[in-house]
Amino acid sequence: MNDFITGYEVVSKRDANALATLFSVYAQSNLTDEFICFGHNNWSDYYYIAFENISLSIVLTPRGDVMFMTTDFENGNEEYFDTEEEAMEHLATLD
Repeated sequence: MNDFITGYEVVSKRDANALATLFSVYAQSNLTDEFICFGHNNWSDYYYIAFENISLSIVLTPRGDVMFMTTDFENGNEEYFDTEEEAMEHLATLD
């Protein structure tokens, strides 16, 4: 993961806007007491909040769309959902 909030690193206005959007979604979510990390995928240009204890990420696309991404750690498949509820239902099927 490319953690762009480390030490005294400079955060660009674009990074700050992405974080504000992601934090807003996270603050309104039902996810609590999770260890999170922030990142930017240079290949896809997605910003994300990844959760350490569940295979879920909140993703901000370059177009400004917010999605919930699940990852199946057995095969690496990623699935994208419009809502947290849909993503959590999908995660339940992976257990």
